[in-house]
Amino acid sequence: MNEILVFTEVNDDGFDKSLLEMLFMLKELGHDNSTLTVAALGDNMESKESILKSIPVSKVVATKNLDTNKFNPNILKKVATNIVERLNPSKIIIPKTSIGQDLATRLAYSCNMGIVNDCLYIENNDDKWIGVRPVFGGNYFAKVKATTDSQIFCVRTKVFEELADNSVTPDIEFYENDINIDSSTQILERTQEQSDGIKLEDAEIVVAGGRGLGGPEPFETLDEIAGLLNAAVGASRAVCDAGWKDHSYQIGLTGKDISPNLYFTVGISGASQHMAGCGNSKHIVSIDKNIDANIFKDAEIGAVGDWKNILPGFLDTLKDLAKD
Repeated sequence: MNEILVFTEVNDDGFDKSLLEMLFMLKELGHDNSTLTVAALGDNMESKESILKSIPVSKVVATKNLDTNKFNPNILKKVATNIVERLNPSKIIIPKTSIGQDLATRLAYSCNMGIVNDCLYIENNDDKWIGVRPVFGGNYFAKVKATTDSQIFCVRTKVFEELADNSVTPDIEFYENDINIDSSTQILERTQEQSDGIKLEDAEIVVAGGRGLGGPEPFETLDEIAGLLNAAVGASRAVCDAGWKDHSYQIGLTGKDISPNLYFTVGISGASQHMAGCGNSKHIVSIDKNIDANIFKDAEIGAVGDWKNILPGFLDTLKDLAKD
């Protein structure tokens, strides 16, 4: 039985970088990347051998002559099931991407495996893995153990650093495509989310606004601040529900997970559902008029007051610094 199998998505641009986060996590658990196997999912994988060679593990497996119909989840489940049946791993790691979280549950059902979904991290208790995941809107953490012989752990992205060690070159093994990939559904089109400036999930600095701003107009100021800081702009759910910003800007339990070096918020109270998406920020700086706002529990620096009195001076200071 192979000990650990990690799934990753591969396209023409390369493998999904969430894989490097999973490898870093496994290294923290005591599993060196030179002992791991990665299963690569994508189209025409034999033409992407150079990409597969860049994955820093001991072995990479993939299926030949495959058309996933734009990562159709029904087809991916069949391909992944075939790989699992060949390798018989005891532990499976799947990054919680939009594709990964769909695949994880389908694969668990297909292979009759226990699954721990939405893991923030994994604890190793005498070689028994326990997934730690947020519950009740992020107010508490549950430790979940699967009791099947083999288990799947779907792990959040943007929680761990990316593994920097690229000294390992893998052996590549291609499996013949002997899978019936007929699907009752077909994906007609996938469109890439358009983003102005820096992608929210990848930004080192995020400037976000909440309902306390009072309307969409103040986001023009936040956009200006973000430009000076080379930052991305985000928003709370209340802002997006009100139509002030598109839901692609939403941070939180039902939005995007971020882990920037600096998270600067204005008019965000810090409800647990919001903090569940930004709790891994290294530094939080907040402005809110309510001294009891929940976000001040996590903020390193907090300014209590009306943002209209605080933000203009902050913006002027940034402009002066930019001149220098």
